[in-house]
Amino acid sequence: MWDNIVPDNFIEEEILKDLKSGRAKEVITRCPPEPSGYWHIGHCKAWIIDFETAKKFGGYTNLRMDDTNPTKEDGDFANSYVNDLEWLGYTPKNVIYASEAYFEDIYKIAEDMIRDGKAYVCELSAEEVSQTRGTLSEPGIESPYRNRSVEENLKLFHDMRDGKFEDGKATLRAKIDMAHPNMNIRDPVMYRVMRATHYKTGDKWCIYPMYDFAHPMEDALEGVTYSLCDISFEDHRPLYDWFIANGWKGEYPPRQIEFSKLNLENVLLGKRYLKKLVNEGKVMGWDDPRYLTIVGMRRRGYTAEAIKEFIKSLGLSKCDSTIPFNALEYYIRADLNMKATRAMAVLDPLKVVITNYSGSEEIEIANNPNVENAGSHTSRFSNTIYIDADDFSLNPPPKYNRLVRGGMVRLKGAYIIRCNDVVYKDDGSIDHLVCEYLPNTKSGNDTSGIKVKGTIHFVSQDNCTEVTIRNFKNLIKDEYLDPSKALADGVDVDELLTPDSLTETTALVENYLLSAKPEDKFQFMRKGYYTLDKDSTADHLIFNNTISLKDGYKPQ
Repeated sequence: MWDNIVPDNFIEEEILKDLKSGRAKEVITRCPPEPSGYWHIGHCKAWIIDFETAKKFGGYTNLRMDDTNPTKEDGDFANSYVNDLEWLGYTPKNVIYASEAYFEDIYKIAEDMIRDGKAYVCELSAEEVSQTRGTLSEPGIESPYRNRSVEENLKLFHDMRDGKFEDGKATLRAKIDMAHPNMNIRDPVMYRVMRATHYKTGDKWCIYPMYDFAHPMEDALEGVTYSLCDISFEDHRPLYDWFIANGWKGEYPPRQIEFSKLNLENVLLGKRYLKKLVNEGKVMGWDDPRYLTIVGMRRRGYTAEAIKEFIKSLGLSKCDSTIPFNALEYYIRADLNMKATRAMAVLDPLKVVITNYSGSEEIEIANNPNVENAGSHTSRFSNTIYIDADDFSLNPPPKYNRLVRGGMVRLKGAYIIRCNDVVYKDDGSIDHLVCEYLPNTKSGNDTSGIKVKGTIHFVSQDNCTEVTIRNFKNLIKDEYLDPSKALADGVDVDELLTPDSLTETTALVENYLLSAKPEDKFQFMRKGYYTLDKDSTADHLIFNNTISLKDGYKPQ
């Protein structure tokens, strides 16, 4: 049944071998986030791999909240993951909360491991455990509590659950090998005493399983066949396998396979630092458009389809590499080019008075010339309009095809105009241009035979609204290509930040945009891609500058 599947990467090759050999009978994957923060683009890579891999082999993916640490977790984060997956275009077969579904079973597995002589209750403090763990070149020292009897360990473990130990006074540890070269294997902690109210189970538990123990047990209990995770978990795989071999009694044990992490130049993804900037008010929240959290990218105007295409374009390997940020932007721009509605917006208005025209008339603007049946919308032309200031020059450079004194240019969807004069303010700056329109030159119905080299956009005074534009620079300074390394080297996170990475300006847009809804995406003609922000009100529209129109980057 698997003969028609052609693997595209090393993970699919390994899975295909397992299926053909009978080691696995189906492909079930899972997203196992800890609900302690918002997902970012690095998580997107993992979830895309999970869902796309399972789909290719006719399997499915669960969303499982690995909520084993009540001091960090919150139901709002868990809810956001469901919404994020929906936005990405994925529907998990099941949404599971480990705290509700598996805590009792994991506890019973721990009891069985005690009975099998594979776990013991240790009363060393966290500091003492750390001191006895050894180093990379020296073995650890066995706990003085390591050789307690099964009966004593079971009693003490029950006492832990019953609240008879204070926080930090006892742990359940796996009995493995204190001399193992992989320090993760040196009698790791499986349970700790922790009195904290859990967002799902309240105060039902005062002991909680550690991630390294809960993670493989949850996979096994859930029937997951492949735990696909990034390369940072590679050193933990021997422990994952040990817990499966010594704690799980069922068929078809899950298998962990790692892939490289997604690293982008000048992008900060560390949850701890993102949280710090949020708490200190240095950004607008977890959905700040400068963040590459999913909620931030969505608010900025990035599309789920573009993110998925970008990640798929990178392929899969075990070798970490750092990707230039404009590689992501290439896919955002390409997708928006096909989806964004065209509209006219003047970012730096210059008034133009057309002396030989009176009144006002409708013009048609194509919504997206790249898409068949995208339709059009109505704008207006009148005797007073605004153009962008950089579309007029008193001293034009070579090959300047826009408006000059005595020159002509076409207005998008409207007429050809000629600039006859320039009126100045008292301070010497330009107040407005005096122009005339050329009859019989209306776009789509031009019978004049007059040819001009340039076409510019505009808004009519009787059909425009002032809006706020939020402009963004990269949150991280250009010199810090690898923010994580800089932070590890002791650079303060505030030093990484680009000054004035968010600025606001005003612009005039055609009234067609008054009906826009948050997250609606537009190409402001000849300027860039913009998305209506959620802070907008009926009386005050705010547009996020999503991305520029062009960039020199081309995918390899």
